[in-house]
Amino acid sequence: FLMKNFLNLLIIIVGITVLSAWTFRLEMDTIYRGADASNMIEEFQAYGLNKTTMIVVGIFKVICAIFLLLGLKFKKFITPTAFIMATFMLAAIYFHLSIGDPIVPTFPSLLMFLSCITIIYLDKKINAN
Repeated sequence: FLMKNFLNLLIIIVGITVLSAWTFRLEMDTIYRGADASNMIEEFQAYGLNKTTMIVVGIFKVICAIFLLLGLKFKKFITPTAFIMATFMLAAIYFHLSIGDPIVPTFPSLLMFLSCITIIYLDKKINAN
């Protein structure tokens, strides 16, 4: 019971965090932006990536976030979606580190990565019983 509630909480946190970062916070200047960028486009440019790449990544992350949240009802979506999201977060960590970002802008990607790995672990453990 506790594990299932923790799994659901992580799904909600990851889903809503990613949705907010890629929708209403897209143009927002936050302390979590890499390379002192003031919005997502500038951040991707700092990593040597273009606007098209940002749009494609954004579309995939939003779709993954939605499917992760749908996993609350349709359990079969949880592990595959969390795996895809974890892969995107691992790439985000790589890009933050590649330009020498300090811990503050890198931490959210790391936290989301670890959350996705935990989601996969808990989903597998709960469904094995």
